Formats: sequence, C-alpha cells, structure tokens
Amino acid sequence: MSIYIGELTAQTVVACVAKIKAAFPALPKGFYDTFTGRIVEGKFCDERLKDAVNYVIDTCVYPTPTIANFISYDKAVKFKTWYDMTKEGCWDTFLPVKFPDRPKVVWIHANDIRAFNLEKYLVNKTL
Repeated sequence: MSIYIGELTAQTVVACVAKIKAAFPALPKGFYDTFTGRIVEGKFCDERLKDAVNYVIDTCVYPTPTIANFISYDKAVKFKTWYDMTKEGCWDTFLPVKFPDRPKVVWIHANDIRAFNLEKYLVNKTL
C-alpha cells in the first residue's frame, strides 16, 4: 500500500515540470503532455510527485529519463488485516492505522509508521 495520500495540484505539477526541464533540457516538448497525463491517471499526489521528480533527478544514469522512471516511483508499506492479526498474533509490533481514503483499519509495523511519518493515522495508539 502506498504511503502517499492527498491531491495533485496544478501548482505542484507546474513546479515539478519546470524542475524536470531545468535538469533534463534535452527532453522533447511532447514528453510533458504525456508525463502530465500519466501522473494524473496514476493518481499521484503532490508529495509523491515531488519525491519522484527529486528521486529521478538524483538517480537517472542515462542522458534523459523516461516517463516510467517517474511514474514507477512509490513508497509502500506492507500491512496486515484484522484476519492476519488474529491468525498471526503479532499485536505487539503492528499498530492499527486508518487512512482517510481507505474503508477499513489496517495494521502496520511500528517501524514503518515511524519511518514514513504515519503517526497521524494511528487509531487510539501512540508510539
């Protein structure tokens, strides 16, 4: 499950496209229309787009990146369902989390909650 939640704003798209143009000036003009369409279709949020652009700028080893370099970027955590938790009995290391865009509570390892700053989604628990 992706840790990114939120909306994609036009201001962030414009800023990120400008950043890509500055870092990779050889990209063709048509790249940006396709790129914008793919991030919208992929339901990117502002934070994920910013992180993806920074990641590609920092790690691209070819002269120019592909759209796939950007849209494949994500940070994800593994989670357990209520059924998994009752079956495995790992209540001491996993904590309940409720994301606003998800219908049910899931359990995520405490280390992942800290690493990805997910404390605000904790359900009646603190780290």
